[in-house]
Amino acid sequence: MNRRERRRRESLGMEAGEPAPARSVNAAKARVRSAEKRLDAGDSAGALAAIKEAQALDPENARAWFLQAMLDLNAGRVTEAGDAILKASLLDEKDVTIHANCAAIMNLCGRPMEAEASARFVLDLDPDMPEAYCNLGVALEAQGKVADAREALTKAIDLRPGYADALLSLGNMWFRAGDYMSAAESYADAVKARPENVMAKTNLAIALRHLGELAAAEQQCVEAISLDQSYAEAHNALGNVRLQLGDVPGAIRAFEDAIQRRDIYPEARANLAGAKFKAGDFEGAEGAYADLLERHPEFAEAALGLGVVMLSQGRLEDAEKRFRRAVEIRPSLGEAWMNLVDAGGKDLADADIAVLRERSEDSRLAEEDRIAFLFALGSAEDAKGNYSAAFEAYRKGNERRHRLAETAGMAFDADEFSEEISSVINSINKEVLSELEGFGDAEAEMIFICGMPRSGTTLVEQVLAAHPAVTGAGEVDILSGLPDDYPAEVADLDAARVRSMADTYLQRLPVRPRDGVRVTDKTPQNVFFLGLIQVLFPKARIIHCRRDPRDVALSCYFQNFKAGGLDWATRLDDIRAYAAAEERIMAHWREHLSIGINEVAYEDMVAGTEAETRKLLEFCGLAWDDAVLKPHETTGTVLTASNWQVRKPVYTSAVGRWKNYEGLLGDG
Repeated sequence: MNRRERRRRESLGMEAGEPAPARSVNAAKARVRSAEKRLDAGDSAGALAAIKEAQALDPENARAWFLQAMLDLNAGRVTEAGDAILKASLLDEKDVTIHANCAAIMNLCGRPMEAEASARFVLDLDPDMPEAYCNLGVALEAQGKVADAREALTKAIDLRPGYADALLSLGNMWFRAGDYMSAAESYADAVKARPENVMAKTNLAIALRHLGELAAAEQQCVEAISLDQSYAEAHNALGNVRLQLGDVPGAIRAFEDAIQRRDIYPEARANLAGAKFKAGDFEGAEGAYADLLERHPEFAEAALGLGVVMLSQGRLEDAEKRFRRAVEIRPSLGEAWMNLVDAGGKDLADADIAVLRERSEDSRLAEEDRIAFLFALGSAEDAKGNYSAAFEAYRKGNERRHRLAETAGMAFDADEFSEEISSVINSINKEVLSELEGFGDAEAEMIFICGMPRSGTTLVEQVLAAHPAVTGAGEVDILSGLPDDYPAEVADLDAARVRSMADTYLQRLPVRPRDGVRVTDKTPQNVFFLGLIQVLFPKARIIHCRRDPRDVALSCYFQNFKAGGLDWATRLDDIRAYAAAEERIMAHWREHLSIGINEVAYEDMVAGTEAETRKLLEFCGLAWDDAVLKPHETTGTVLTASNWQVRKPVYTSAVGRWKNYEGLLGDG
């Protein structure tokens, strides 16, 4: 026996003896043929028994090990399948099918280097095999060789147009890179090639959601579920779409459906907990996160989510402990560090700041985590009074956030946005609103709080929500998802369509107005839908928040906005352009709406809280209640970037904060 053969046998775990006699070899081949017939007949148990007999007769029968690998793989025994396919590949150096499957199974086992070796071995035997290029691409990406991986997957698709597996893998690569448009295109091609592929439809839905195409995303989810009710990922994806549509009750149902289909599904459980929190069900959210941590103690997002729930109730020490636990589980979880920085403020330890500085420069981190570390570092430096260092960290974080928006094809275009505002102004005026009068829900008493983000909308909602006759719904962003073609379709609405939209809005609210109790919706972007609000809810009251534009610009620039539609906040010039558009639309509404609008200045609220609050309550038709002077003691929903601030008494330190950065903010 030569040295190469000895090494091969040792790698197979075989003793260095003589090969099986010819009679045993032939008998083993017969058992393999029998196993294949049993597999064709659907007799897996009988096939496995025949395979074991073949292996006992001839341990070097590659086909027997290959068939065992396939049986193990189909039964979900991936590790065992990996061991069996490796033996088969070592025993047969010519069977392309064995080595191609070896590459695929090694990828499933998380062994990309072995997968790459197998795929390249196949390509030496068959240079035009699409499956080999597909497996090679997956293996290369797992090793961080993204450009080479993309080239391999593209080659697989060139060799076999409409190759769904390669299109899905390529789409996944684009998605992880933040290029949601390219990802959606790859997934759409996979759906076109394989309309029955539920994974392709679900992945397409996820990409469309990230692009803000919510109606199309919802449709893909519904179609995927109709193809396979048991596919938990489709239910989970539907829940995320509905959550973004503002349909919190519908999202909860979808997440529950996902968990019903797959009990061990931590992501869906975390989403369910988050949706319950969004609905104001603090007890349910806390219980769901706690249950998730009991099932999966190392699931960092659950610890983070539990901390946010506790924070929203003013349990600051408990919240900080959960954030600490989240970063213990996963030190690279940037969002948890952001919460820790906000909690620690000036008292944040030097060791923590050193961690922030180190990780904000760590190119190995996922882009979202690295951005979060940059914003956390900016907040920490700001709290210490290191304003130049803080601004530099925020600048870097915003640059990276802007690049993600550009990659996804979602970067803010000031000229295009200005045209959209002009379209609203030209489409919705006194005459149009007069024609639609009387169509809406004349009973629902909603309070809409709008304005620029970071202009005091959260403070105003918390003041009102402290009143016993008011419940805060937070930022629900339901209105923007109601019209099919806004603003063009508004003039053509009829009574049935208006009432349907009003009913849909109320159904999607996490809490609904009822006799004697009003609900606030503090979605800042509702400022662009005030005409529609008047049509749907003629008894609604509008509160428009204003603040020194320099403080607004600074506060927006210093906030790590991840939600779609807020990409304008990554550049100071874009922030000013967005603010100018917001003021232009408000000037139009003041002239054309008949519904009441109350202007509230943030600076006036913090300087003369009681006087301004009395005016606010009078506008809303609410009697005075002393509780409104202590909004930081309320247990109402706080679901925005102002979490920490609203848990403290009204403070003045945010007024004129821009002066710390004078000279860094540019013109305006």
